[in-house]
Amino acid sequence: MEVSRLRGALSAGVTHTDPELSPARRGKTKEPWPELPAPAALDSGVPLGVVLHHGVRTALHRSLAHGWYLPLRAALPAEGPVPVCWYGQQEASWIGYYDALHRLGLAEYRPDDSEHLGLWGTLARSCGWWWPGEEVCVVVERPEAVRTEPVPGALHGEIRLPPRGVRYRDGWQPPLI
Repeated sequence: MEVSRLRGALSAGVTHTDPELSPARRGKTKEPWPELPAPAALDSGVPLGVVLHHGVRTALHRSLAHGWYLPLRAALPAEGPVPVCWYGQQEASWIGYYDALHRLGLAEYRPDDSEHLGLWGTLARSCGWWWPGEEVCVVVERPEAVRTEPVPGALHGEIRLPPRGVRYRDGWQPPLI
């Protein structure tokens, strides 16, 4: 799929070992680096690339997965087919991660890959979920209102949707789950 090719190309442009493709391990024990708030992680010797991955990619993924699209997907009716794959604002975790690395001078992308990343960013900012098909692409509008709350004990400021935390312009809200 094209998105996999793009993510691989973006990762290849990262100037350090990209934890996105090969989780960085420390020392001879190959233990994962501790996940700490950024200042404490840097003070304890966690490489900047790993800190950025935890603080941008992982934090956004957790916020978007557990606080946004998993609850909404669970609220979809049980009968009938559910799309296997969808895209949209929940893609912000990898889009934001690779954009942050590029802006910090820690990644250099080929012009066409940079442009492609920009298109994904525009999509994530402009619409809700979207499902590409062979001949039709279904695009959902962005919600009218979204309320979030902090995840208790989160290290990187992750957020989640409280019950009834999203409302669409037609009045639909996910049922309480």
